[in-house]
Amino acid sequence: MSEEAHPSNNRAHLRVPLSVEVSLESENNFYTGLTDNISEGGVFVATHTPPPRGTHVEFELVLGDGARFPIEGEVCWTRDARASSPDAPAGCGIRWLRISDAALQAVSAFIHARGTLFYDD
Repeated sequence: MSEEAHPSNNRAHLRVPLSVEVSLESENNFYTGLTDNISEGGVFVATHTPPPRGTHVEFELVLGDGARFPIEGEVCWTRDARASSPDAPAGCGIRWLRISDAALQAVSAFIHARGTLFYDD
């Protein structure tokens, strides 16, 4: 895992579980994965081959009500397969770069309607 950029102990936003398929598109590549959790600041996408840190990606976010939102984000940290475990899959943390007000409001409503994730230290 790229620990230098992993904000595990300094989270600015509450996270909640979200499990939907996503297809990430970068300038040169295409990645598929499954969201693991979401916050008002971004999303974690579980994928066996995460895009490198700093990669700009575009994808469509689908929330519980089926609403679809186009999103642009940046990979801010990765966890490769060697560092993964059943509770911490390989993948990447993506920070929102471009998200509409409607999408951010939908994410916020989704988060507040669900329980947040808590991890034992």
